Amino acid sequence: MERKEKILHAIEIALGVLGAGLLIAILVLKITKHEMLYLTYPLVGVVIAFLIVDECARVQKRKRLQAEAEAERTENESERPESELPKEAFEFDENKEEP
Repeated sequence: MERKEKILHAIEIALGVLGAGLLIAILVLKITKHEMLYLTYPLVGVVIAFLIVDECARVQKRKRLQAEAEAERTENESERPESELPKEAFEFDENKEEP
């Protein structure tokens, strides 16, 4: 994992913990019949921030995996020349009778 991916993953965890804490606080306030509306806006903000950071982390991971796949593909192409074809593809059974 790259450094940027690790940072985004840490931010995801922190936002998840913060969101869970806000949700528990809202539930406790609801059970004790107190006003909880002032905590719903920060909870929505935390959820939106979490989703944005999560998508950024996924984009970084996709870029890294794509670059690794491209490097592996170029490495495999350099090992096998293009003119070499598998011999099994051109073997035919001439003795095989069709009904």
